[in-house]
Amino acid sequence: MRPGLTTLWFWSVLAAICCLIIPKNTVSGEKLSDYLWSETNELQQAALDTYVVQGLKNGSLDPSDFGAYMVQDAIYTHSSKESIDVTIGKTTDPDLKQFLQEKAKSYESLYIDLFKQWHIDDPHGIKLGSACENYTNHLSNVAKTMEPAYLVVAMVPCVKLWPWIGTQIKADFNSFGVYTKWIRENFDPEYKGYQVYDLMVDDAYREGTIDKDIALSVYVASMKGEVDFFGLL
Repeated sequence: MRPGLTTLWFWSVLAAICCLIIPKNTVSGEKLSDYLWSETNELQQAALDTYVVQGLKNGSLDPSDFGAYMVQDAIYTHSSKESIDVTIGKTTDPDLKQFLQEKAKSYESLYIDLFKQWHIDDPHGIKLGSACENYTNHLSNVAKTMEPAYLVVAMVPCVKLWPWIGTQIKADFNSFGVYTKWIRENFDPEYKGYQVYDLMVDDAYREGTIDKDIALSVYVASMKGEVDFFGLL
């Protein structure tokens, strides 16, 4: 072969090899976390416009409805911890397992505090509304039937949406009546913990362990869960 043809042949073979070893669902330079967030903009706005969020923002939320939301949220955190535990048992990736173990401890601490605050002894004795029940069932289904990284995908909307809401309502300096303290602690615009979740999602996508379309369906279901739960449906 002439030198030019040899070079062309070499690069052709190299390109073919790269096509075989690079995960097919990976798009060069694309972050899956950014894609998932941008694809759910309408649901984010819908969450902002819900009865609970607007009632908190205006300081006009019926205290009984706030209590109903918080009791169910306590059960949501308890159920989420159970889903995380299921996923930990299926996880072989050491980094993902460590991440999930840390989140399990965090969720456990949170639901224990909420149980004390709202005098909950038996979480199974609480009758959930359809929105909270559907949301927890979604997380449980992801944990039991899908690859471990998908549970991280399913958890992102909660941890990323709340500080976004805080930014929209200017939670760091506006007054919200009796709900001011709760809003500033829970809708904190400065919270960046979701970035670690996003990083785990992006790593899993880059490694080819999660599919873009499946991840979007999981993400959308969780974001819709947030919307419906804030609507007390």
